[in-house]
Amino acid sequence: MAIIQERGRNLYPVVVQHASTLQVLMSAFADDEALALTKKTGHAHFYSRSRQELWEKGKTSGNYLMVSRILPDCDNDSFIYVITNDKPACHVGSVSCFADSPRQEEVPNPLARLQHYIEARLDHDPATSYTARLLRGSLEKLLKKIGEEAIEVIVAAATNSQTPGADLIWESSDLLYHLSVLLARFDISLEALDRELIRRHQESISEIHES
Repeated sequence: MAIIQERGRNLYPVVVQHASTLQVLMSAFADDEALALTKKTGHAHFYSRSRQELWEKGKTSGNYLMVSRILPDCDNDSFIYVITNDKPACHVGSVSCFADSPRQEEVPNPLARLQHYIEARLDHDPATSYTARLLRGSLEKLLKKIGEEAIEVIVAAATNSQTPGADLIWESSDLLYHLSVLLARFDISLEALDRELIRRHQESISEIHES
């Protein structure tokens, strides 16, 4: 696709695609400033031809699109925003503006599955649910448990047993479970962690380009 020029501004076609499902979610235009802001913040930015202004997807609706990579085409005049989160991309509230666009099965996300299990225990009776007790009980005990599980992960990795992989999987699962409970207690979502990881990734890319 060729660059569109409007009022001395270069506008590039942008396609948004999900990193896991590979589904095409939407298309729009971006100018140089929108591309730069997307790289800097990890949030998808575009340029509106109708309003003649820069806009950040989700600024009004809350449906931000977290961009992990920006892929240029061979002529560097159109781009793909590769996103990692699952917010609706379409302004009508659907996942994709292209309702019938194909998608592959999502890559299994054990942390998302674990968070779902924990959220399902929020209203359970602490007397019968270990997770509910951790969510509502002593924070000090939960923090102590996380420390114990972290040590057990280290021991599993350092111990020369016949099945070090199995031990490490077991202990790592325990650690991730208790850490996920801690995040749930503070109402911290995986999306918040994803945003921070993307921010760090974009920061490291900027450092590499500047060096």
